[in-house]
Amino acid sequence: MTKATPAVRAPRADAVRNRDKLVATARALFAEGGVDTPLERVAAEAGVGIGTLYRNFPSRQSLIEAVYRSQSEEIVANGRQFGETMAPDDAMVAVFDEYLRTAASKRGMKEVILAELGADAPVFVDSRENSRAMIETILVAGQQQGLFRDDVTADQVFRLIGGLSMTCQVNGDLADSRPLVRVVIDGLRRTG
Repeated sequence: MTKATPAVRAPRADAVRNRDKLVATARALFAEGGVDTPLERVAAEAGVGIGTLYRNFPSRQSLIEAVYRSQSEEIVANGRQFGETMAPDDAMVAVFDEYLRTAASKRGMKEVILAELGADAPVFVDSRENSRAMIETILVAGQQQGLFRDDVTADQVFRLIGGLSMTCQVNGDLADSRPLVRVVIDGLRRTG
């Protein structure tokens, strides 16, 4: 006689809303004050109790991971939209801007996740795979239109974005990094 496996219930709508509010609030507070922002403040500003925060995120690291994933998914979604609505070279500039806009806040989160889960953490693997696929779509479109060099790969562009993200100190102001992005995009262009 076999036991029936209990059906897994979908989370209640209010539980999903609370989780989403916690991630959005933590994202804003981490960008403002870093990943050491008190979790009590995150819960209070999200309009929930600390128990609700811990039911959703049993540790600071799990909340940080959810915020990192949220930012990464947003960048990829925006990049896909840029690729669909802009010329490939303009879309590539916009993608660089998206990554650089969040570089400072993601850096602190990345360190926590690296310390807890390592470089092969699922959130990093998913982010890299989705980012590379999005970048490849824009790059290939630009190559097919004769805008970008054929000897450049999505992995190389992804590494360029990572390098700029590590060296540019941006706090929501892209003015300092914009000239560097233009140099990189010009380097991607096909000549002759």
